[in-house]
Amino acid sequence: MAVVEKSFEGKKTTYAQFLMESEAKGMEVIKVKITIDSDIPLLQKGEFVSIPVSVVSANGNLYFTQSEAMKKTEVKRA
Repeated sequence: MAVVEKSFEGKKTTYAQFLMESEAKGMEVIKVKITIDSDIPLLQKGEFVSIPVSVVSANGNLYFTQSEAMKKTEVKRA
């Protein structure tokens, strides 16, 4: 996961980026727009989080936007 901040007309927008692997497209970057500012500190490299999203399709593209508060996920390693 990577965190990207973009500014447009003085407004900052934060995105969490993930890699998704599919047989049809290979590796693909998925960007999720983060809408709850208090969740941004949870976005740390190497952390596992669950982000509830809403999905919109426009012009053949999928857009993901955070819809609820993020949850930190514990991963048990064997």
